[in-house]
Amino acid sequence: MLPLVLTFILLAIALSIVFWSIRNGITPMPSTPKAKKNILELLPQNLNGNILELGSGWGTLAFSIAKKLPQCQVTAYENSPVPFLFSKLRLFIQPRKNLSIQFQNFFHADLSHAQCIVCYLYPGAMQKLNTKFKKELKPGTWILSNTFALTGRSPIQSKTINDLYNTKIYLYQIK
Repeated sequence: MLPLVLTFILLAIALSIVFWSIRNGITPMPSTPKAKKNILELLPQNLNGNILELGSGWGTLAFSIAKKLPQCQVTAYENSPVPFLFSKLRLFIQPRKNLSIQFQNFFHADLSHAQCIVCYLYPGAMQKLNTKFKKELKPGTWILSNTFALTGRSPIQSKTINDLYNTKIYLYQIK
């Protein structure tokens, strides 16, 4: 009986991940260790406000940012239930006073309070976000994007990582 219950639970988890991946247009894929290291290096060191991670997936980057910048409040947005619950469980086990995990679609969130936004999405979401950024973000807000550029914006800095995919990290600042 127990193997049947475990099989059902694992199947439900897998189906949930597939459903939300199709709905969101991207799987909850963590940044590679090299990409994470480079993102953390590119984060402006003088940050002391709100950092938002849009589409935080399993929370690996959000936890690293919260650890590196304890003076900042990090809010991670995820709307896929399984990665969200995994992140919340991890936050319970490894508390970070400056980290909040939100079960919310970031397209419906108010981003105007952000000092920095970090994301690893897909081109369609980046294009949609670009419109949202124009409406909501204040001058001086930083944007760090893993792999996908913001159309029509010139990055202040970009870095190509020496990995299997030659991943690019883009750093922007709203003017």
